[in-house]
Amino acid sequence: MIEERRRYIRLETEINFTYKIKGAADPMEKATTKNISPGGIRGLLDAAIKKNDWLELSITLPSTKKPIPAIGKVIWTADKKAGKIDVGVKFEEIEPDMKNKFLEHICELMFSELERLRM
Repeated sequence: MIEERRRYIRLETEINFTYKIKGAADPMEKATTKNISPGGIRGLLDAAIKKNDWLELSITLPSTKKPIPAIGKVIWTADKKAGKIDVGVKFEEIEPDMKNKFLEHICELMFSELERLRM
């Protein structure tokens, strides 16, 4: 039997964000999440990204005026296709008030899904 190691539930949703390797002079690349959790995001990124890379992230939530800055670590990679790679990024650094905004968005998504299921 496979042991479940996830700490948080994943919510399937598309949120725009930008990223680059931490400390690199490269411009930020655009991406969209496949799912999110309180601990991180999953998305399709440039195929040059590798497991254990540290990324600078800027996450744009529909409910916030300012993007949420964060630092994340690539925990896993899979499925290279058309120059992109599926990755899981764990949040390592995120300001508490920005993390609260992210968690509020997750709660709103969960509430909306529960309401949809009740109908």
